Amino acid sequence: MKSPEVSPTGNTHPLSSALRFYERGRILYTAILATILVLWFVFTWPHFRPALNLRDLGAFAILALLANLCYSAAYLADIAMQQFLPQTAWRRFRQILWLVGTLFAIVLENYWIADEIYDDIKPGPATLIEGTKPMWTAHLASNMNFPAPLAVVGFLAAIVGLFLALSAVAIFWFARKPKFARIAAISIGAVTVVYFSLLFGFSAGSHETALARGQEKYFCEIDCHLAYSVVDVNAQPAGRYVVTLRTRFDETTTSPTRPKDAPLAPSPREVRLIDGTGHEYAPTAMQGTPLSTPLKPADSYTTKLEFTLPKGAKGLRLLIHTVPAWPDKLVIGDENSLLHKKTYLSL
Repeated sequence: MKSPEVSPTGNTHPLSSALRFYERGRILYTAILATILVLWFVFTWPHFRPALNLRDLGAFAILALLANLCYSAAYLADIAMQQFLPQTAWRRFRQILWLVGTLFAIVLENYWIADEIYDDIKPGPATLIEGTKPMWTAHLASNMNFPAPLAVVGFLAAIVGLFLALSAVAIFWFARKPKFARIAAISIGAVTVVYFSLLFGFSAGSHETALARGQEKYFCEIDCHLAYSVVDVNAQPAGRYVVTLRTRFDETTTSPTRPKDAPLAPSPREVRLIDGTGHEYAPTAMQGTPLSTPLKPADSYTTKLEFTLPKGAKGLRLLIHTVPAWPDKLVIGDENSLLHKKTYLSL
């Protein structure tokens, strides 16, 4: 690919020159990454058959979006180089930058598919409608309705991208280039709209679920999962309830890169008993193993939680979730994200 014959001191704006080069290159970049994905499907078929559903195809679309957002970071380096390097030097620089960036994306894509996706696909029929067993953790009753590793990467990419874009706005503004500052600001707005559309879209697609006694609610810890279930309920006089909660480290959900005997310290959990009117009750006493106790794969323990409720309380259900923090509210698909529905444990 050859860039147009422009001079960094000529009439053509640096951004216009970069747009001509990188937007042509984006077509080839996207085609290469898409071809690699298709080859994974073809040469490992029918392993990826369970991934042919709307949820997982949407996840692949988010990966493509993130890849293109990362691609756009080349503009910042290119425009800066146009200001300081002679024409022949920055033309050679942008070609090398495109090649190195594309090779890095190829390596990252293959690593992500091989290490984070391939081994996590569960056998099952393929369909393009909801209700199948998709890959990652969607087949589990989970605190996420979107692949957690991808949600975390997307959140971090959005934070880093926002910082870089705001820096670009400030630099262009103080450099007295208001046109470029406006373009950077518009880019911030566009990416923000896309991200929050995804955030609220997956919240709108979530459902309030009540699991029967003994069924497990899974919590993703990025490279493994913890499962929680109610194993016993003892209703005592004066509105006292003692709920026995089991915590289990499901070794079958562990990433291949995680050491098999490495202990896991659970994220801080909050437990509430909720009645039919929506009133929440915190535990008044706790016996047994604390919920913060680390586990090794296949380990489990039980914790007895005591609650005091008004007489005649009905429609009881247990909510266990990660202690809410502000980043959780902005992570796509997280149970604690804005407007997301919850998964409860029935008593």
